Amino acid sequence: MRFVRLLSAVAVFYGLSYFFHALLQILSTMRFGGPEPLHLVFIGTNLVIGVVTLINGIGLLLAKKWSRVSWLATVTLLVLFHNFILLLTYWVGADLTQQLLNVVLIFFLAVISWAKLGDDEGKKYFR
Repeated sequence: MRFVRLLSAVAVFYGLSYFFHALLQILSTMRFGGPEPLHLVFIGTNLVIGVVTLINGIGLLLAKKWSRVSWLATVTLLVLFHNFILLLTYWVGADLTQQLLNVVLIFFLAVISWAKLGDDEGKKYFR
């Protein structure tokens, strides 16, 4: 159960980082002019990732049955999403360091989550 609590804390902090990043993007567009359509896509994506991950983290903290399945699906989609962003960053020719770090970190988070929560042993912690 200690692992689930630790994983929930990581998920909550991960979600909060995306949520606050989106809020800072909103504040910066308010200060420096209206957002362009592409900025709205970035802001919306960061808000969605932040809110979904925050809800999953709270569900894991409360050991709800739905949160286990939801977290595993979310972390899998995040791996795919960050790999897609890495590919776009490569095509644009920008620096890959930050995106590589994102891919590596979310990959390890996904591997750990699937290893601990993906089997029948991980189901026993949830009600």
